[in-house]
Amino acid sequence: MRRSTLVRGVAGLGALVCLGALPFWLSESSPSAATVEASASVHRLPLFRWRVGEAHTFHLVWDDLTRVALPMPAQDAKAQELEGVLHLDGELMLQALETRATGTRLRLTLRRLARHEATLSGQALLPDAAALQAHLPDTASAWLELDARGALQAVRFSEAEPPLFRQFAQTLAAELFPSELRDAAAWTATESTQTGDVESAFAFEPGDTSRLTRRRTRYQSLRAAGAATVAKQELGSLTTFDRDAEGRLVAISQDEVLDALGTDGRVLLSKRLRLRLTYQSREMQPLPPSGEQKLVIRTPSQIAFEMDPETAALRGQADGMTVDELLETLEDASGPEAIAGLDVFARRAIAALTLEPKRCQELARLFLKPGTKPGMRELMLDLLVGAGHAQAQATLRTLLQSPEAREHAGAYVMMVQRAGFLTKPEPETGVMINGLLERARTEHDVPVERATSYALGVWSSHLNPDSVEARAAVRTLETAVSQASGDEARAHALRAMGGTRAERLMDVVPPHLRAESPDVRAAAADALRAAPQELATRLLLDALETEKDRGVQRALLDALNTRPLDAGALEHLRAWVVAGGLAAGEEPALLAVAAQHLEGGTPVFQMLQAIALRPDLQAPTRARVMSLMAQVGAQLGG
Repeated sequence: MRRSTLVRGVAGLGALVCLGALPFWLSESSPSAATVEASASVHRLPLFRWRVGEAHTFHLVWDDLTRVALPMPAQDAKAQELEGVLHLDGELMLQALETRATGTRLRLTLRRLARHEATLSGQALLPDAAALQAHLPDTASAWLELDARGALQAVRFSEAEPPLFRQFAQTLAAELFPSELRDAAAWTATESTQTGDVESAFAFEPGDTSRLTRRRTRYQSLRAAGAATVAKQELGSLTTFDRDAEGRLVAISQDEVLDALGTDGRVLLSKRLRLRLTYQSREMQPLPPSGEQKLVIRTPSQIAFEMDPETAALRGQADGMTVDELLETLEDASGPEAIAGLDVFARRAIAALTLEPKRCQELARLFLKPGTKPGMRELMLDLLVGAGHAQAQATLRTLLQSPEAREHAGAYVMMVQRAGFLTKPEPETGVMINGLLERARTEHDVPVERATSYALGVWSSHLNPDSVEARAAVRTLETAVSQASGDEARAHALRAMGGTRAERLMDVVPPHLRAESPDVRAAAADALRAAPQELATRLLLDALETEKDRGVQRALLDALNTRPLDAGALEHLRAWVVAGGLAAGEEPALLAVAAQHLEGGTPVFQMLQAIALRPDLQAPTRARVMSLMAQVGAQLGG
């Protein structure tokens, strides 16, 4: 999520200006005072006067620096910072197309941008003249709809205008034209801007209606902060709107400094904005063809941007990396271990591929290149899975079915399982997995058969459980359980079916908790980890009561550690521990469960106490037990 002119322009968060104002007030003093007030009112509104066909050219200087703290989707939840920088210097032209009793229509264009620096997290958006012409062409224009008082009501575009121009024009319109004006010497209002809802105070200079000032005093909300609480903000904001004696726009000057802090003292948003609009010249120009239309209409409260917060987050995650750069890095690396900061590289590369989906297919050249190491091929598949969109999945399917992928049998088993990690899998991906599974069975390729079974189970867990594809996957894996040729095959089949997270697990898996083979019993426990029914928890606890094998106990406890445990379940577990059911050496598995339920009170304390009394407990384990007991004891009041 981004703020700022650039950030608002490129990241596109929120709606534009929609003000609420105080009731109109007119002094009822002496007749002479009323006459003076009425005379001043004549010159207050409209804010600016326009003549049809007359084009006013202004020198535009637009500088913006915004930094936004953005928590990235990583396990460590480490906050990342997005930085947007904008420097534009050129001409802005406003031409009156219509004037009516109810308002005015202006045509806004940007021209002769001698300076056009726009970067987002280090990535240049307008690096050269070609990019400038593509994104901010002289031919692009926006229509500004003003009411009779000169307040902004809507911005209109055609579909032909580039998205970046639309975003810049919308942002400029919101800053240059207030959305509500009052025929009064001073008033307050709440503006709804891309940054957030902000309290503003407007006033004409005493005795001089040629200048209107706007001071933004406090943001009631900040869109860039998201769900974070803004504990403190420092805001300095002043805008002046100047006009000549005839009411024509002469200059607009805006300066805004904003720092917003979270409850932890961390800066959530830092913004520095400087905007200058200075009159240069005016001349009569031909009006555009009468048939020209601008059918894309954005009112101040409806203005939306093509680039959403997700795109802003991706640009920040990419941190300037391009697909060209990631391809070069992959081609030059002898193996994944040769890539400095592999985790950071992968995160940035996934974002780059997500931002440019059509270029995912370019990974195929490197993947299929003779001599490419298996580790590099696995890394490329990881990047495609991370991107996850349609183009990435299409490339993934192509590569997994290529002869080159099978050059190293052990690596291919790992590659196939990548297909199950897609969070939004396409039906075609499921068709491919089923095809690979059938081929493996036909060729009696047991490792690949098991790998594709695991992939099929996890793949189906991301589908609607009532879909035809999900039901078919569950049936396939259920059949594999029932037709398994031995304990090893049955254990693998149970774990693969567990990946489906389907309700059908409760019909198929429980009998195997009593199987003769410890491996099968452990696999059954693993399969019930994500069973949706609460009954699965009870079955796991019941199995613990009679289970003597250490490995199976560990699997049962690990499965319980993934499920919610209520007071009854914790009491059940306590009774089993106190009765001496836990095998020696499996204390860490139980402690992992206890650590997740320190609020469980007496049952948790007593099971920890029972463990602490064991004479042969390892010193690190005993220290862990005492630490957990202290935490539970503190919650129990000593």
